[in-house]
Amino acid sequence: MIKLSGLDLIRTRDPNNHLHCRKTQLLAYVGGRTRWSDLLMYAALGSTSAVHRHCYLRGEDRWAFDTPYVNDDDLRLLGFEVLSAGTVDLARFESGVSAFLAADQPVLFYAPRHHFPYWVEFMRRVGTLPEEYHLLHSFLLCGASDTHVLLVDNVGDDHEYAPLAVSWDVLREGCAREPARWFTGCATVRQTSEPDRDGFEAAYRAFLGRFRDGFELYDVVGDNLVVERASVTTAYRAPGVNSMALLAGSRTLFHRFLAHTAHGEQVRSAYARIAQLATVLSDRVTAFQSGLPALPADRIRRGLARLRQLEQQAARHLIAEADGLPQLLPAPARGR
Repeated sequence: MIKLSGLDLIRTRDPNNHLHCRKTQLLAYVGGRTRWSDLLMYAALGSTSAVHRHCYLRGEDRWAFDTPYVNDDDLRLLGFEVLSAGTVDLARFESGVSAFLAADQPVLFYAPRHHFPYWVEFMRRVGTLPEEYHLLHSFLLCGASDTHVLLVDNVGDDHEYAPLAVSWDVLREGCAREPARWFTGCATVRQTSEPDRDGFEAAYRAFLGRFRDGFELYDVVGDNLVVERASVTTAYRAPGVNSMALLAGSRTLFHRFLAHTAHGEQVRSAYARIAQLATVLSDRVTAFQSGLPALPADRIRRGLARLRQLEQQAARHLIAEADGLPQLLPAPARGR
């Protein structure tokens, strides 16, 4: 079997499991190739208004949200190029896999997840709604032989990536069943350069220059706790659950980005507290909506109000400090 080098370095960089499947795969892959992958998170604070529109007004889940981080432009700044082929047929897919793997490049593609036995088992285990079994998933192919492909996926309870050997027959039979839905969004990734730190500096300053947020979404989540518990039958579909997962995930990643900046300890510590509290409250909102023994709604609301206050204070300090720093992304110390 031909395998990518450094296969064991493909690990989740999204502990809150909030990113779209393709983005979390790209992040896991590039994170195994460069120690600077956290630079991608300069815009992770995003817009809570955009999260509100997505989760509450459109009723979409977290994995369908187009986060403003881990995109092709920023991957180029990191030194990686995503090469897209769009939709291909089975013959072209099979013939191209070996060449990309030989060049030490992964192959990514979309296919219906219910065609894969390991995905069916996972969806049954976590209580996925039957009508969602047929949805497309991005698959990360990192090895192949004459009889099997090696997929790296995160279907464990801890959402950690692990290799899974899948027969070529699974792909061929699935494609025969629904050819129009197979091998869409095909792509590969290659590393072309070192990170462009000046490019990230400019992008981060541009992000801060347009960042405005009142963080009212925390109030919306608190106000709707009881209504959602009574009306939403599946906890992971609740707008509050999805909103908090996106907020906790983005704050966790932004805190990691700050470690590479010239921001002081006050700002870094503030976002460490925000990331921690957002993750705790995300878990509590999920437990509340699942009907599990949890804190009363009023206790969760007080936590959300405190989190909004921390966000407002931290954002003011972040922007004020950035305005006074001549360089936000200094050259790394030797050996760092």
